[in-house]
Amino acid sequence: MKKLMLTSALAGLVIASGANAQTTITGEMRVTHKAISSKPSTATTSGRAFGVEQQINFAHKGKLNVGGLDYAAGFSIENDGAQSSTLFNENQYIDITNASSGTTLSFSIDHIQRNDSDRSAANIFGFAPSEFSAGGPSGTLMTATPGPGVGQSQSIALLQDVGKFGKLSYAYAPSLTDKTSETGTLSTGQSSSEALTESTEESAYEVGFVGSLGVTGLTVDAFKSKQERMGTNSVKAEGENLGLRYSTGPVTLGVAQKKWNDEAATTKLETKEKNYGLSYAVSKDLTVGILHATAEKTNVANKQKLTAIQLGYNLGPVALTVGVAKNDDIAGTNGSDSDMIMTRLVGAF
Repeated sequence: MKKLMLTSALAGLVIASGANAQTTITGEMRVTHKAISSKPSTATTSGRAFGVEQQINFAHKGKLNVGGLDYAAGFSIENDGAQSSTLFNENQYIDITNASSGTTLSFSIDHIQRNDSDRSAANIFGFAPSEFSAGGPSGTLMTATPGPGVGQSQSIALLQDVGKFGKLSYAYAPSLTDKTSETGTLSTGQSSSEALTESTEESAYEVGFVGSLGVTGLTVDAFKSKQERMGTNSVKAEGENLGLRYSTGPVTLGVAQKKWNDEAATTKLETKEKNYGLSYAVSKDLTVGILHATAEKTNVANKQKLTAIQLGYNLGPVALTVGVAKNDDIAGTNGSDSDMIMTRLVGAF
């Protein structure tokens, strides 16, 4: 799922499947309401609507019969609203792990640590800048996936634990299956899952690090991705996401910077997004926070700005998030503004 979750670990159904192995089934459902008032206002950029999402996760883990290696495999069935595309491109994986060295080989999509998933160290909980700024006039410069979407593509990845410092990752995708310009062609495997022929879509890779560097309360995110050519485009697609988050007592601070270029153009047009967040845990169940974000693009005169206040409340098996946001100069267009209220209920089982 391409969103940060405000839930704890899900309790699941455990099914025996051989010695030292188990299968679990967990799930989640979301109901979200968005209300937007935009300037300039049109019928498509101001209004109110509900959105729903359901997801069921199947996971299996155990031991291989060689080398004492661990394995884990699974997939998810996810429906975003009334989804017309595949329901099976979320959290699909086969992981082989050497526990003694902390090394994992992963054949997966939407599974390992990665650049997308609305990852931002400043987005401490609740809605991300890309969610708060979408749906109004002129689109948005803010994104959940800066650069090539390697994490949302079928890839082979290597992950390595680095002691108490964190985890390194490298993922390689022969073709980016999440790019809509290529969906349905043989290069993505959508039309033929086994007899593939490569088109003009080139391979991509992503390197990443997530960890505390041995400092209590600190989380560091660092990701870099690159694709030589996206479809028939002549410009390399590149992305970068750097972030720091620090928690002390009830207070958490976060800052992040995203830079990317994935334009269908002959000239490199870089977009840069900065996020700043602060949250305070009022109690074990109630958290409040403020989020500020800006975005600018090479060929756009104005800087897009977003400021939001959020409240999160833990109701046990259900989590509630409410956010109020103000957007200025959306997509860098002077005077293109919006006010937004978003409410989400998340139920886990």
